[in-house]
Amino acid sequence: MIHVRHWWPVPVLLATSLFVQKAFFESGYDVSGHAAEHLSSATVAFLAFALVAILLYVTPRARRQPLVLVISAAWLVATVLVLVGNVRVVDALVRAGMGDTPTSQLVEDATIDSAHDLANLAPWLGVLAALALTGALWRYRHVSGRVAIGAAILCVIFPPWIVPGAGVLVLTTARCNAYQGEARTDRPASTGGTVPAVP
Repeated sequence: MIHVRHWWPVPVLLATSLFVQKAFFESGYDVSGHAAEHLSSATVAFLAFALVAILLYVTPRARRQPLVLVISAAWLVATVLVLVGNVRVVDALVRAGMGDTPTSQLVEDATIDSAHDLANLAPWLGVLAALALTGALWRYRHVSGRVAIGAAILCVIFPPWIVPGAGVLVLTTARCNAYQGEARTDRPASTGGTVPAVP
């Protein structure tokens, strides 16, 4: 029951994110090839909202720190821009009759090329915001220097068109581990086998 009480929001948030993504976003498209690649990249926004919600849930003090909240919101905005940019590409491909065209056979025109602009820029904004979030969490000592370095490295080396700012996964995992440790220390001491003294 202690585990359920402490951890129930995590699977609920992840499941809700996945349900909304599948039922209300991906179900509206029937594409493959290059368009499907962009559609897959667009879904990062759904994961991002779940990660930020989990991160703030397991870091109660961060919910009262404006800098962390503002930078978290900036990362979410960046992932929404990723979604918008990639959807623009998908829509442009569908209108051009290339909704099923593989990347190797794609014939770009001015409209499709223009639609790629935001999809190409937004992931890098996500990387910058994730690096800023890493720095903010380290500054407030929510994560250790080692975790912050690992998260920053992953942000830089992981392809941003897949997950812009993948280091947020490291931050969230580290905070979940710390939250688990804090939950253990909050448990009441066991009195099993102890006989109270009789006055």
